[in-house]
Amino acid sequence: MIVLTLGVALLLFNYQLRANLEEAQGERVMGLAAVLADRDDVRAALMATPIVRNPDSELRQQIEKLRDRLGVDFITVMDRDHLRLTHPDPDEVGRHFRGGDEGPALKGQSYVSRSEGTLGVSIRGFSPVLDAQGAVIGAVATGVTLTRVGLLLAERRQVLLLGIVLLMLVGASGAWCLARYIKRILLGFEPHQISQWVQQRQAMLASLHEGVLAIDGDSAITMVNPAAGELLDPAGAGDGSGIPASTLRELFDRGTPALNRRLTLNGRALIVNRVPIRGDRGAGGSVVTLRDRSEVNRLAEELTGVSRYAQALRASTHEFKNRLHVILGLVQLRDLGRLERYLRELDDTLIAPAAARVAGVRDPVLAGFLLAKGSEARERRVELDIDLQSEIPTPDESEAVHLLVSIIGNLLENAFEAVAGRETRQVSLTLGVDAGALSLHVSDNGKGMSDNQQQLAVEQGVSSKGAGRGYGLAMVKAHVESLGGTLALYSTLGRGTLVEVTVPYAMDVMQVTDGVT
Repeated sequence: MIVLTLGVALLLFNYQLRANLEEAQGERVMGLAAVLADRDDVRAALMATPIVRNPDSELRQQIEKLRDRLGVDFITVMDRDHLRLTHPDPDEVGRHFRGGDEGPALKGQSYVSRSEGTLGVSIRGFSPVLDAQGAVIGAVATGVTLTRVGLLLAERRQVLLLGIVLLMLVGASGAWCLARYIKRILLGFEPHQISQWVQQRQAMLASLHEGVLAIDGDSAITMVNPAAGELLDPAGAGDGSGIPASTLRELFDRGTPALNRRLTLNGRALIVNRVPIRGDRGAGGSVVTLRDRSEVNRLAEELTGVSRYAQALRASTHEFKNRLHVILGLVQLRDLGRLERYLRELDDTLIAPAAARVAGVRDPVLAGFLLAKGSEARERRVELDIDLQSEIPTPDESEAVHLLVSIIGNLLENAFEAVAGRETRQVSLTLGVDAGALSLHVSDNGKGMSDNQQQLAVEQGVSSKGAGRGYGLAMVKAHVESLGGTLALYSTLGRGTLVEVTVPYAMDVMQVTDGVT
């Protein structure tokens, strides 16, 4: 850019320099012609009778000396008939003036002209010669050829070229230093790389479900992805302009690192991670990631539900394998009578009662889960009593089934563990739907809890069972509250525990209609 700019500047300067030089030479030769036209010897030569047109005349000799001293290419004195009295070439004396631009001068005008004569193209200055009465008796033409102008231009162009070269060196040095400085700021990366990364970053941030918010060292928001804008300022423009200052202070408090911090902002429960940005000059701001706690809980519940499914199915599979081994053994012994009695006992004591206990559960996933929990209870030597006080219709949303599996699974797991050390291990589950609400009761005859233990039982991470425990009941409470339900815990030391849960239960309209019909 510097070379191109200075190259264009050189062309413009050269053009302007030539124009100025030609204009200056024109003014010079016109002024010189006016001075010569006022000389007495010139006037006398034009008024002589006859007019002397001799190369050896005294007028020509004086004019030629003056021409050499003034540095012009020609000084021509002509009479009214356009015939030359003086000329640098002796052979041209007495001949007609060439160029065709002398007419106005013989009519009394002074001017500058460009035309081609015997010496080539030249810049000419004309001035009329007047007698004592003011009548035109001839004219004087002085001029410089374009060759002489070119030589003068070349001399001045050298200075211009030296200045341009100096500017180019200074500009190139400055550009090189600026490029190194900018590249150091850009960490050595090229602009096209940064542009590509910015586009990738924008696409990545837009695709994240997790909110990302960045602030610089002056506490100004520099980046807000759509998810963060939705979490912090749902009605805003998405650029962070509507986020309250108090919210920012709470998010970026002191710029210290923070992981999995729980905050409630704008009525939303969030999980916040904050990492400060460290630059060459100290703290350069912070980056905060935000996640809706309800979404995290939902994902955890889904994962817990899957875990409950797997655990229950494992127990059911184990029980099924044991029965299959008995059947296979009786077949190999060819004891068909014992085999028939065993199959009838299974049907009478296990299969039919178990199926009957969940016959009122219309959702196959929930029914299958309860059957599998029955198998798990038998494997753990726990008497599990499932009591359906009413038919349990299929909910209108499949997500509700996952929540129920998670809630029931956590409560039953706690009950199984509570009775693990008892001689008689009894757990009961009561389910019922009434007036658009599902109520479930889980009771056990475990060792129970004190009043202080009951208060701490629903806090996440608090458990008497060791490190890494204490999440089940807290998760149940969080889910119940998010659904708009209630949870009550009753326990007495040495007598067991009862947990009562009531949550709104939206049923499938088509199924309810079929049931009424």
